[in-house]
Amino acid sequence: MKFITLLFLALIPAISIAQNSLINSNKLFNFAEAAYPELFSSAGVETTTLDEYLVRYYPNSDTYIGTKGEEVYVYGNVFGGLLRAGKITDYIELEADSDELLTQLFASAQSNVQAYGTGTVISILSDDLNGSRHQRFIIELKSKQTLLIAHNIDLAPRIDTLAVNDKIEFFGEYEWNDKGGVIHWTHHDPEEIHVNGWLFHSNVIYQ
Repeated sequence: MKFITLLFLALIPAISIAQNSLINSNKLFNFAEAAYPELFSSAGVETTTLDEYLVRYYPNSDTYIGTKGEEVYVYGNVFGGLLRAGKITDYIELEADSDELLTQLFASAQSNVQAYGTGTVISILSDDLNGSRHQRFIIELKSKQTLLIAHNIDLAPRIDTLAVNDKIEFFGEYEWNDKGGVIHWTHHDPEEIHVNGWLFHSNVIYQ
């Protein structure tokens, strides 16, 4: 039933923006859960992807909320089936890229700060195999600042399809270095102590 319903979503035309933003979709989903808990009960629910959509499914109410580009959709018997519910900006203010924050962190040599953003892959490095294994690559932000992404592949899936010039969205912890900085903790924390991070590439969430 869940898979069939998601297929309905994949057939709906929508106005697309340049790319889906996982940060803003999660913000929208969190807003919906807080505003309408009887429809979107958040216990144990995670964001998933299907084709160009970001979706959360709520088994307690058998309802769905999803985004494609800037459009919002809900599905369930309570909605009379599939319903286009407007645009993300009808409900929340979009989060801007944190390029300015990352510039400030680099200039002031700060570390251990959660940050998110979108960049372009400019170099793919060999894996770091000392201790926990990390997939490593360098991205460039719109500000031209570069960041080393150190993605723990013992705790999260590897991005096998990654290529130079790919766009990638990230949420993780910033560590200063003299080359622009490092983003790590781009994965879930199995001990549930640290904030869960992620990478978002080609509409797949790596966490």
